[in-house]
Amino acid sequence: MSEDVQILISRLGTFRPSDRSVLDRHFDDMARQQIAVEAVKEFVRIWERADWLEAYSIERIGKWIAKYKSDAIVTLFDNWCRTNPTSARAALARGIELGRVSRRELV
Repeated sequence: MSEDVQILISRLGTFRPSDRSVLDRHFDDMARQQIAVEAVKEFVRIWERADWLEAYSIERIGKWIAKYKSDAIVTLFDNWCRTNPTSARAALARGIELGRVSRRELV
């Protein structure tokens, strides 16, 4: 795992506005987008291996992704969640669904 991915994982853990700004820049820059995608996936994988699950932390990341990122990114994560429906991926999928609802309300 690259250092950039590790840094983003730590930011996903706190997910403050400043963390979201850094993630925004990665998702919006095609050269760094894959780093952001891998960081979110690895963050979820870490929770998959944990003894317990803090679903809300994962859900809020999914909600943010669905609300503010491109449809292509949202679909990528949605499909990834379906490939191996663990509790952690289900939490991300729930967040994505909540974010889609919020996004529709903005329009």
